[in-house]
Amino acid sequence: MTITFRILLVGLFIAGCFDQRTFADEPKPATKKELLTYASSIDDTKPLLADVEYIPDGKKKPLLVVMHGYRGSRKAVALDVKELAPRGVFAIAPDMRGCGDSGGKWDSGGLDVHDILDAVLAAMKKYPQEIDVKNLNIVGYSGGGGNAIACMVRFPDLFRNYISFFGISDYGGWHASKGRVDCNEWMEKALGGPPAKLPELYESRNAIPAAANVGPGKLHFVWDEKETMCPANMIEEFIINCKNAGKKEIVTNVSKATDQVRWVHNYRTGNRDLTKADELFLPDVLSRPAETPLRLPAKGKLFVPGYVVTRNFQVWVEDGTRGSVTVEYETGPDGPKVTVVSNPKKYKVRIEMTSPLKDLP
Repeated sequence: MTITFRILLVGLFIAGCFDQRTFADEPKPATKKELLTYASSIDDTKPLLADVEYIPDGKKKPLLVVMHGYRGSRKAVALDVKELAPRGVFAIAPDMRGCGDSGGKWDSGGLDVHDILDAVLAAMKKYPQEIDVKNLNIVGYSGGGGNAIACMVRFPDLFRNYISFFGISDYGGWHASKGRVDCNEWMEKALGGPPAKLPELYESRNAIPAAANVGPGKLHFVWDEKETMCPANMIEEFIINCKNAGKKEIVTNVSKATDQVRWVHNYRTGNRDLTKADELFLPDVLSRPAETPLRLPAKGKLFVPGYVVTRNFQVWVEDGTRGSVTVEYETGPDGPKVTVVSNPKKYKVRIEMTSPLKDLP
């Protein structure tokens, strides 16, 4: 090997070593940040507020809802929005009702979850040139991860990707775990008492029996093996039920104590490793949507934890904040048919053969 050729190889090696750039090192495209104001379509709670950030280029982008944690606010995920928007998503971070600057009374996994659907519809209406309505997604942390799981079973054909970081799949089970005693106090204040006193309220906030509802979207779960605040056994039980129902699009990422990068419970402001976790789900969010639209099977069964809203119909138990039932449905050219097949506690059930999602492609 000649000296000149050796020098060339060494030069190429050094250049390669110093060119291992990440997106953080690249020039970032300019983004625009705005405040979105909307109201609940269920009870007209207002104002509901959300920060949106996007590259204002008139090109349709995947929408990504970014949910704050339990009793938090959109400010807690401001860094997420700031870092995700330049990657090419239309990022929207709502304040849940009664949290941050939003009006209303926070109800810990009840109608506040429906406000997520209203935020998506409000953003689609205001920014039609910036949002790809075929590519809607949600990510959440802790309580926000619980919101993502609730969306999996309450809006089973809305999002392409549901991403839950150390989330909550059963609020009664979480209360019993005492993973966060302070959150137990907030929960009891919001709902009026503990699970033993108000079982029907916690019944509607348990997604585990509804795991078979999950539709064609992809499910992502992220946590650390040392997680204690939101014990992982809740998520593992939910995943088992999903798999038993035949759901295959499930990805789990569990960091270990020996890993250099850990998915330790926090926001990315407190655990910068969580920024690296974007690479676990962003490729799926940014990928081209399949031509086949998101749709539930033409017929099937749904467990309704408080309420379920599909693209063809919606089912409400009582006021949406208490109780659960099971329904069978069938869609066809003459419209959907929905029948309650299990309601042992005789809850009042309202079935609507229309949906706020009916115009989605």
